[in-house]
Amino acid sequence: MSWQYVHEAFSLYLRVFFLFTPFFILSTYLSITDGVKENLQRRLVGKITTGIIGVTLVIFFLGSIIMKLFGITVDAFRAGSGVLLLLTAITLVLGRESNLKVGDDPEKLMDMAVVPLAVPVTAGPASLGFIMVLGTTSEGVAMKLIAALAIILASISIGVLLHFAGWIEKRMGHSNLSICSKVTGLILAAIAVQMVTEGVKNLWLQ
Repeated sequence: MSWQYVHEAFSLYLRVFFLFTPFFILSTYLSITDGVKENLQRRLVGKITTGIIGVTLVIFFLGSIIMKLFGITVDAFRAGSGVLLLLTAITLVLGRESNLKVGDDPEKLMDMAVVPLAVPVTAGPASLGFIMVLGTTSEGVAMKLIAALAIILASISIGVLLHFAGWIEKRMGHSNLSICSKVTGLILAAIAVQMVTEGVKNLWLQ
């Protein structure tokens, strides 16, 4: 039984990690921190990571309450989130560039850590929708904790990725980062189609 929990946690970790579009946030981070001092970059990474963890856990644990307030069913939300995720996947495959600008004052970076870098650049509407559905459909304390752990680990992984952003860019190059972003888009497209199909099927059978 314990191995089943480990497998479930790892599976959820991978899905959430790719939902965070890691290579897009990496490219965005590199573009706006060019020439910024390392100590400021470290502070920024820490604030982005904590911002992602805070927002996603709130959505995960309070998502069911939000859906009840608005009278939204889980399957309707699943299908809607799948559509948003598919649009995100398409933009990644076709290629999108960040238009975020820091200006002349690097300290403005800290004001951008939670919004827009943590949300919605990393944890966008599609990924937050998935996490909300996950929080609503996870049954039992064990599964809730496993899912929450997967979200936290995925968020920390984004932080680690950004911490080594300069090193990764030197080893991979901009073109390879772009290719990885497109591959991420393909993975997200598959997850999106599955979410839409499952949501529509369950709504149809009601």
